[in-house]
Amino acid sequence: MPERLHKILAQHGLGSRREIERWMLEGRVRLNHAPAQAGAQFSPGDRVAIDGVDVTARLRESGAAQVLLYHKPQHQAVTPGPDMRSEAADEAAGESVMERLPARRGLRWLAINTMQTGDSGLLLFTTDGRLADALRRRAEVIPAAYVARVLVPPEFDVTAFPLEVRYDEATIAFAAIESAGGEGANRWFRIEANHSHRRAAVRALFESRGLGVSRVTQVSYAMLELPRDLPRGKHRELNDTQVRALYSLAGMELPHVRTAQESQSRGAGARNRNARAASDAAPARKSSPKPKTARVSVDRAGGRAGRRPGGKAPTRQRTKPGAIGSRKSDR
Repeated sequence: MPERLHKILAQHGLGSRREIERWMLEGRVRLNHAPAQAGAQFSPGDRVAIDGVDVTARLRESGAAQVLLYHKPQHQAVTPGPDMRSEAADEAAGESVMERLPARRGLRWLAINTMQTGDSGLLLFTTDGRLADALRRRAEVIPAAYVARVLVPPEFDVTAFPLEVRYDEATIAFAAIESAGGEGANRWFRIEANHSHRRAAVRALFESRGLGVSRVTQVSYAMLELPRDLPRGKHRELNDTQVRALYSLAGMELPHVRTAQESQSRGAGARNRNARAASDAAPARKSSPKPKTARVSVDRAGGRAGRRPGGKAPTRQRTKPGAIGSRKSDR
């Protein structure tokens, strides 16, 4: 059954759906050796190339989507760039997050929840571009939690602290704020939010009241909590139950994992359909009649009577001694 090309490419981890749509407009994606148009349909047997690299074989495979939970240190950039700080205290901060993720042949890691270089904590990556897009679109309704280290005066009372702030021309409300430890002026607070796309508003919440914030760390995303035993700069793969829960949160079905036998059968079916189509398109050939073989007849005396086209070759008959026509009686 045909499906949208950009959807299929995203499902196989070749990019997000938005990125692939942009690549189509730029002429970087080719379908059956022609530039792929936005909204193009993909059917089994089609050939696809991105930037001149044939990815058709990748589209015949269907593996389980992979999701990683990464503990991002502060000051570590997500992608390589000039703002990376190799002089940071964390060893992992000398290289980007993408450079520390495990390599997967033919797959690309896509960030589900974005994060600034100065922030830290729970960061999710997946190889399924459709899942990443769906969760990003639902960021306003996906809950998240953060802890912030704040410089506060001794008389600070967190129970009287407001739960909303004006940020980016919008009023951002939080669900709850509670003390999370610390002594003296530097204290930790846990902030619960009903949305996961306004991390910067956490810092603005305190700074708008004249309080200094030295660190904001994301500690939860939906049903996932940052593991206490996961060191900074390290990752952990989510189990099947957690991945299934993320797909449910995104309103998607878990992709079906085709076995090697199913992939071969599907590829053979596509080849057979293409062969039949080519056969139907080819001009019909005229069949010439088969030449009839000349048969030899033998007379009663055993001599050759010549060839008779289409005739039946009689069997050679023997005569008894003394019979008329026998050589012994003629002597």
